[in-house]
Amino acid sequence: MSRPFVLRNTIRFSHTDPASYVFFPRYFEMLQAAVEEWFTQALGVNYADLILKEKLGLPTARTECEFLKPSRLGENLDLAVYLEKIGRSSMRLTFVGTVEGEIRLHAQSVLVVIELADGRPVAIPEALREQMLAYQKRQGPIPARPALRSQA
Repeated sequence: MSRPFVLRNTIRFSHTDPASYVFFPRYFEMLQAAVEEWFTQALGVNYADLILKEKLGLPTARTECEFLKPSRLGENLDLAVYLEKIGRSSMRLTFVGTVEGEIRLHAQSVLVVIELADGRPVAIPEALREQMLAYQKRQGPIPARPALRSQA
């Protein structure tokens, strides 16, 4: 069965605002954690080693997120990671966040592989590219972006 990598995040007090809803910048921290775990667990490439030993960085060049429904203290937010596109030195990831199957957020990020010594983009290493292509084949279809409700 095809399925994407999913990282479960229990919503903690430290993630929330005084009303017990996730404070929106915390979602971006959760997305970064999902990226790091996706590399390590789903691709078999230790994220820390990529930076510390291989001297490659993966800064986020672009990110966007649609918040469809708030998440609250105590809920389990599952972040699914889909590899949408692989470029020469970049990749576009789509994240779908759900609580008990209900979509709470839909996000996209573009990551660029850089040489840490000079900060310049470099080609994705061939071994990593192969792992990414294999993941793309087994992740299943990327869910369509849900329509936002009109707030007018």
